[in-house]
Amino acid sequence: MDVGKAVGFVFEDEQWVSKILLGAIIGLIPIFGSLALTGYGITVLRNVRQGIGRPLPGWDRVGDYFVDGLLFWVALLVYSIPLLILTCPLVFVWLLPLAVADHGDLPAVFGGLAGIISAGVSCLAFLYALLLWVLYPVLQIRYAEAGKLAAGLRFGEVFRFLSTHIGQVVVAQLVVWAAAIIVSTGLSVVMGVFGLIPVCGWVIAALLGFAFLPVSVWLMVLAGHLYGQIGIQPTAEPASLGGL
Repeated sequence: MDVGKAVGFVFEDEQWVSKILLGAIIGLIPIFGSLALTGYGITVLRNVRQGIGRPLPGWDRVGDYFVDGLLFWVALLVYSIPLLILTCPLVFVWLLPLAVADHGDLPAVFGGLAGIISAGVSCLAFLYALLLWVLYPVLQIRYAEAGKLAAGLRFGEVFRFLSTHIGQVVVAQLVVWAAAIIVSTGLSVVMGVFGLIPVCGWVIAALLGFAFLPVSVWLMVLAGHLYGQIGIQPTAEPASLGGL
């Protein structure tokens, strides 16, 4: 996996500034924007798999990006159902001590029981959240291969792909996470420094806050490139084109 290429390839496009800024503006649109950005990242992934390294995708197909993002999130939601099943009942568990509030020591007993159950369920939920974290790139790769929702819902293929590429998937996710931390921390420090300067510094710090928007677009592109590199590995299985 060429991390350096993924980090810097966006700057090889002569129009990268306008494309990133336009993506940031589109990202401000509630729901539509976030789904369109997800679809844009999937397009980057698909281009890398097809050997199209440059230029960055334009925004003339924003409707297609929205559909891709929507279908991907539907697939991810399906995989999130077990997590919802695990966490939703916790609300009712903590209602038990309230239901027996007037019965002597029972509130304390049920409170302790609720705490034990919550701790156990929280551990399971955390482990499943980690699974979703590594499944995220795999679902994007599988969807990008076929462009169909069904490609992400073939559970056997998805988990076989994950088991084959688990090392690369974890590295890709850690790179994206580290890039987000480094850039966000750097921007926050610079904003903090300017924030110490009255009036003019405050204005500059406020303007720098908007830099987080294009940074989020760049991170989406970075992730798409890394996932695309994983998708072109020789052990990747071709997705079936049947289904949705």
